[in-house]
Amino acid sequence: MPEEELLKKYANEIGKLRKRAKKLNLSDAEVNKLFKQCFDVIKNNTKVSNSNYKAQKILVTFLKGLLILLGVLIIFYVLLNVHQPTASIVLRNVQSLIYPGFSLHDHSIYVTRFIIMFISEFYDESCLVENPFFYVFDMECWPCQNVYSVIDLSDYTNKSVYHSGIPYVFKSDQKYVTLKDIIELYKENKDIFDKDASRLTSTVADIKNIHDLINYSENSTKSSKTHISWRINRMNPARIVRTLFPRPQIISEWSGQSVERYIMIDEPNALHHVLPSFECSYVFVIQGSGQQTVILRPTQECTDTCRTISVVLKPSYVCKY
Repeated sequence: MPEEELLKKYANEIGKLRKRAKKLNLSDAEVNKLFKQCFDVIKNNTKVSNSNYKAQKILVTFLKGLLILLGVLIIFYVLLNVHQPTASIVLRNVQSLIYPGFSLHDHSIYVTRFIIMFISEFYDESCLVENPFFYVFDMECWPCQNVYSVIDLSDYTNKSVYHSGIPYVFKSDQKYVTLKDIIELYKENKDIFDKDASRLTSTVADIKNIHDLINYSENSTKSSKTHISWRINRMNPARIVRTLFPRPQIISEWSGQSVERYIMIDEPNALHHVLPSFECSYVFVIQGSGQQTVILRPTQECTDTCRTISVVLKPSYVCKY
């Protein structure tokens, strides 16, 4: 309907209302007051309606943004877990942003600097919390399926067997290594180890770092059951430790090797312990001195097809599993 016709209809209705008001003996002032009250009610209802509309619009916009953010996070998560190049790029760039935070000097950001210092301990970790329910449904169990004992390949010339996946031991060129040798290596490279590999885990509460180990070794009677695990997962200390425990000769120079290394120190009466979960699947144990029994249990995926076996490791022997 055209605007002029609407205004004409509106004026006619107003006129009808005024005539009815006169029949009811209402003055013009009273009629005008009634009109004003009606307009006030309409105006208030319009404001409430507009505010509700704005609130609904804000809520819809927020929900749309939340859905978009959720979609981006899902895509990002899938890329990090499926597409290895993307995961490498992200990890590399996130790590590069940690240490620049230490150059901030404003007192108002001390809390931020504290957080950065805390997470810097874990900046090169690929996994902070292990999933206890992780299960590989399509794991191949053939390497251990028909294995009844750990074979010694020290005099075996066919190197293809070394990479077959079966567990074995062999005598390597490893030199005899004692706790004294490890402590001397630390003292010669103290600054590097203190910066990148100073913490230890131990069955003794007082041994938390390499300094505690030195004090303990000087005062120990060698009669306790102490087990110590020293994890090294950064390039500089790993390179130094390699001088004490070089790459076994059966491993090709062209094969990729993980930076992660563990030095296990056990006293003569130490109780058995579980080897840690390694980042790399290709794992071998080098015996520096003394001897120990290594028990190899199949993973939960292969318990139905493989059996538990054991081997006694002597100095200079390597166990690959």
